[in-house]
Amino acid sequence: MTVQPAPPETSTTGDLSTDTAWRLLLRNRGSLVGLVIIAIVIVCAVAGGLIAPYGPNEIDVPNALAAPSWSHLFGTDDLGRDVFSRVVLAASVSMRVAIVAVAISLLVGVFVGMLAGFRGGALDTVLMRIVDVLFSFPVMLLALAIVAILGPGVTSAMIAIGIVYIPIFARVARADTLRVRQTQYVMAARTMGVPTSRVLIGHVLPNISGPVIVQTSISLAFAILSEAALSFLGLGVQPPDPSWGRMLYDAQGFITTAWWMGVFPGLAILFTVLAFNLIGDGVRDVLDPRQRTLLRNRGKAPRQAPIAVHKTVAPAVRERPKEGTPILIVDDLTVGVGPREIVHGIGFTVTAGKTLGIVGESGSGKSLSVLSATGLFDAPSSYVTGSAHIGDTEIVGASASTLRAVHGSRVGFVFQDPSSSLNPLLTIEEQLTEGPRRHLGLNREQARERALSLLRDVNLPNPESRLHSYPHQLSGGQRQRVMIAVALACDPDILVADEATTALDVTTQAQIIDLVAQLQRERGMAVVWISHDLGVIGRIADDVLVMREGQVVETGSVAEIFANPQDDYTRTLLESRPLLRDVAERKPPPAKDSSDTEPLVQVHGLGVDYTVRGAAGRETVHAITDVDLNVMRGTTLGIVGESGSGKSTVAGILTGLIEAGRGTRLTGSAVVNVERTAIDAVGARGSEAATLRRRVAMVFQDPAASLDPRMTAAASIAEPLRTHRLATGRDEIRSRAEELMSDVSLETSFLARYPHEMSGGQRQRVCLARALAADPEILILDESTASLDVSVQANVLDLLAELQREKGLTYLFIAHDLAVVEQISDTVAVMRNGRVVESGPAADILHNPETDYTRMLLDAVPPEAPSRA
Repeated sequence: MTVQPAPPETSTTGDLSTDTAWRLLLRNRGSLVGLVIIAIVIVCAVAGGLIAPYGPNEIDVPNALAAPSWSHLFGTDDLGRDVFSRVVLAASVSMRVAIVAVAISLLVGVFVGMLAGFRGGALDTVLMRIVDVLFSFPVMLLALAIVAILGPGVTSAMIAIGIVYIPIFARVARADTLRVRQTQYVMAARTMGVPTSRVLIGHVLPNISGPVIVQTSISLAFAILSEAALSFLGLGVQPPDPSWGRMLYDAQGFITTAWWMGVFPGLAILFTVLAFNLIGDGVRDVLDPRQRTLLRNRGKAPRQAPIAVHKTVAPAVRERPKEGTPILIVDDLTVGVGPREIVHGIGFTVTAGKTLGIVGESGSGKSLSVLSATGLFDAPSSYVTGSAHIGDTEIVGASASTLRAVHGSRVGFVFQDPSSSLNPLLTIEEQLTEGPRRHLGLNREQARERALSLLRDVNLPNPESRLHSYPHQLSGGQRQRVMIAVALACDPDILVADEATTALDVTTQAQIIDLVAQLQRERGMAVVWISHDLGVIGRIADDVLVMREGQVVETGSVAEIFANPQDDYTRTLLESRPLLRDVAERKPPPAKDSSDTEPLVQVHGLGVDYTVRGAAGRETVHAITDVDLNVMRGTTLGIVGESGSGKSTVAGILTGLIEAGRGTRLTGSAVVNVERTAIDAVGARGSEAATLRRRVAMVFQDPAASLDPRMTAAASIAEPLRTHRLATGRDEIRSRAEELMSDVSLETSFLARYPHEMSGGQRQRVCLARALAADPEILILDESTASLDVSVQANVLDLLAELQREKGLTYLFIAHDLAVVEQISDTVAVMRNGRVVESGPAADILHNPETDYTRMLLDAVPPEAPSRA
């Protein structure tokens, strides 16, 4: 490959530690204590006969009820039997019952829960109703009923305890499976044709293991207690065999006269239960690659000198600062996590009425710097030094009460994803009135009136009705308007917008930028706008601060930075911006083989309808209607439109993610000509579906979400190779994976890395390598560059063009940004409200559009020269 990253991308982790999961587990003091206790119990269970000085039923009547002594460490019971020996020998029975019982409930419960949660529908309903019936019985009552049927004894106790805990594991597994099955990495596995059984074992099970491990440790503890209860009632271990539960039963009549008979078996149960819980917590953490990274950094933060905290008392009535007054002053700010220093002594000032744009790639430290300067950064083993003043208040080292007084009232925050920033369980009114009632002392009615006024200020339609809505009932742009209203609820002096438009359509992005600019002029507040896109910064900022690798590389006014950048990195960012070129500058599409006149993909009259239950009963939602598309072999079709226009629905049908049934109705056809066979993706089954899964690959928008966090890059790339049997044996798979990494311009050392150990661009290249592993003819790129930095985006686009030339790939490039689509597409289809409103050659659509909607999309592209909103 000739395409190389420019500038070089850096991993998010720096040098990778070689600590194994086992070493990290041993470094955890709690887990180490638990392991020692369980080791002692296991030794007692296996070698109890060698440890116990007496037999379990060796009676010594003259020494009955003897207190603890050197000859009888735990004393004797009412028959003169040595309590220490019986506690040691009973470990074998108690541990055997607990482990076998939990193994039964774990295997059956997790299998049932995963199957029900993943398949859904009638199977989920039937299995969960059976589980509910078992759950409706009290645990001990159900266990007693089972033992009554099977008869008393150790085996019956194990089976009974195992059955009663099946519903708990099933519920835990199902709940987390419902979450995991909606993730992009599971969808990616499905598009590759990975069988359901392998998806469950390879993706679902590892990613629900955290709650399952915790539940296992709890269940082991309760299994011992349940065995003790059954033995206490005479239905578990039968006398004269010792068990901890039976010993508690024997001690009930001697609580005051021979306390040792109950205390020592009780302590054995207590410490064993505690040990299982300690080990469970540790194992859960070390099996998660992301938690392992945090554990490696724990305790490695350098010692910091005490920081002087300047206490200030906020005045009862605070006047709005005059324009030009410094609001946020940052000096020599240093931020680190563990042994790594991330931000290196930066400084900047933000004044009232002005906007400071902070720009840089992911990992440059821009968000971390602002969050630390405003008191929002708090991570394990982190440290912040230097100074950051909001007005007269020192933020670095400030107390929690000081920060609570500042947040909301002096500084407001708008984050990237409004769907995760807003509480899904609270109405818009509750979230808007929370701040004013706390900081401004308003009553309920006053706070509600203020909330209405704020919604009007941010131009939200029907503000009165929206007060009672929940976040999921609003569109992405509406949620971001609500987030801005929440940030402004207490009339702050400074507004921090952290990638506030990155997740939005270009049209919605332009509206939000204009809205913030208008609110700033009306309120005179300062704004800090964080972005990786200089095009966005050119629309909103007065001054620019460019960051790279935790350092400020350039500062200046927007006009100066755009017209005469001094640093090579700034020039790279400017050159990487997606801009619409003139028709004369556009490169003509490559010549195609004239003999190949048959489209590779023919979509005709395609429609998708969903039947949903609404307030008025069942309703039909038309996702797409009468969509017609043609894609020639070796070319790129760009599909553009706002969110909800139906772009991804077309991709879902071609990849098999959307199928008829369960309230989904498909009409029309989507014929793909692969392997000299015309296959209709609508209704494809069996071998035809398998062929499509191999020849039609997909790359999703968010590379962090579409890669399994518990799989290395090597394992992710190997999955389609194994699924389609394109490589066998470890060496052949490894060799093919190295070739694919070379194709996407990544070193083979990345094969051993987990997703969180790579940058965004590196992760997306791994996704490309995985998609190419099955040797596809068609590659669907669904917003695959939308979440990347502009410089990384430019490199990925160059890489895609290079791959298309070398491998003759055909692309369906789905995006909402026409400037990005223009760089890669031969033809363009514009979608709106589920229909294709315009299609044709890219030069015609992008420079001579026929519809007002396409012109609106073009107008939303940030201009080359800065233009303040």
